[in-house]
Amino acid sequence: MKVHILLGPPGSGKGTQAKRLVQKFKLNHLSTGDILRDAVSQGTEIGLKAKAIMASGKLVDDDTVNGLVFARLQQGFEGDVLFDGYPRTLQQAEALGEFLSTQQIGLGFVVNVAVPDGVLEARVVGRRVCSNNACGAIYHVESKPPKQDGICDLCGSPLKHRSDDTAEAFRSRMVEFNATFQPILGFYGRQTHFRSVDGNRPPEQVFEFLVQLFSENA
Repeated sequence: MKVHILLGPPGSGKGTQAKRLVQKFKLNHLSTGDILRDAVSQGTEIGLKAKAIMASGKLVDDDTVNGLVFARLQQGFEGDVLFDGYPRTLQQAEALGEFLSTQQIGLGFVVNVAVPDGVLEARVVGRRVCSNNACGAIYHVESKPPKQDGICDLCGSPLKHRSDDTAEAFRSRMVEFNATFQPILGFYGRQTHFRSVDGNRPPEQVFEFLVQLFSENA
């Protein structure tokens, strides 16, 4: 088993690429959100600790997040694992490296989907999401508009512009994001398994790059 990591800022499209890679290569897709919800629902010791932290309105600390992730990895998987959205801090990245080493789990590719901030802002501000949570289809006013303005093509529900998809909210998020993300890039960028893909291209071209990368080293 190897662990692969897909990195990228909000709006880079890494979530979509992660889902396609999981289907293409039969990977185990792990996100901290899914792991957290699973641990809370199972009532594990660390899950209950995380639940108490969230109930107090605080962010789950690095040690708790790492504990959740490591506990899940120790359960074992058939095939490789792809992380999407983890690690989020340098401390998490360093701790993950130490854990993988002690558990003799290989680190596969760490791929950063790189997109300029200006392009990201345009993507986020123009994003529209189906108001039907069961559908959740995503559109863009320029690159992927619905057939009927403001209406989801798939289920006919109204589309919404999320409150955190404004230019002001995006810029605020990016300041906070880059403060933790740049050290992660510095940490992985020095390692031989790190790759960066130009995410300012059609999604299919980005996916083709990722498929070639994973195929050559399967």
